[in-house]
Amino acid sequence: MPTPDTAPEQGAPLHVEIVRDGVPTPFDAEEVRVTLPNGIVFRLYPGQDPAGSVVADLPCGGPDADGFAAFVLRPGASNLFLINAERHGRRTAQEGG
Repeated sequence: MPTPDTAPEQGAPLHVEIVRDGVPTPFDAEEVRVTLPNGIVFRLYPGQDPAGSVVADLPCGGPDADGFAAFVLRPGASNLFLINAERHGRRTAQEGG
């Protein structure tokens, strides 16, 4: 079983690099927000896993929202997957939901 390079510090920020024109700019962040081409925004933030993890979260509008977004993950290779999200309308009781 693979092991992490180092144990993460509790409450440690995400260490991210934004790359533009091949030049990386490092940042420490408590949260990273990604806007997909379809306008849906998801967040990345440190997980609670002691070995280290990142949570990908699609914020929801609450129980009274007209709809919700759902992740669409597609495998690409053993070390690659494609991330997208789709919006879905909530069905009403009259629609059979």
